[in-house]
Amino acid sequence: MKRHSRPQLVIAVLMQVFQQFTGINAIMFYSPVLFQTIGFKNDASLLSAVITGTVNTLSTVVSIVLVDRVGRRMLLLEACVQMLLSQALIGILLQVNLKSNNTLHQGVAVLVVVLVCLYVSSFAWSWGPLGWLIPSEIFPLETRTAGFAFAVSSNMLFTFLIAQAFLSMLCHMRA
Repeated sequence: MKRHSRPQLVIAVLMQVFQQFTGINAIMFYSPVLFQTIGFKNDASLLSAVITGTVNTLSTVVSIVLVDRVGRRMLLLEACVQMLLSQALIGILLQVNLKSNNTLHQGVAVLVVVLVCLYVSSFAWSWGPLGWLIPSEIFPLETRTAGFAFAVSSNMLFTFLIAQAFLSMLCHMRA
């Protein structure tokens, strides 16, 4: 908590907060519900969750390969744009095409799945691993354990808050 450690502490905590505010846990926790909402049956919604998990895992390899070549900043900025565009398109598609009985035309539903996978992949090569890598690198050795403990605690707190809030938001919002 000393003055010389505050910039690293603020960066580490904000990296975790922003990582959670990207919406990844809402997608990963509730993707079966989301895919059921857009018209997939029970088996297809579970398959969609497996697909997003596979995309997440494979895209993390991209981060491992590119992080030192391309740089942390470039990966974070590129992914922010890609995540924003994919989520905006998903919202627009659902707002325009989702019928009152929670069904979509099959082509639109497949496009939503592709956009969700695009979103998950951009998170998995940027904010996912870099949200943990950057805080581990910025603290000096004497404060790394305490600083990282604050970062992890803030991650868990915001994971809990988003998990609690998202389902009621999903039930109240049309898209």
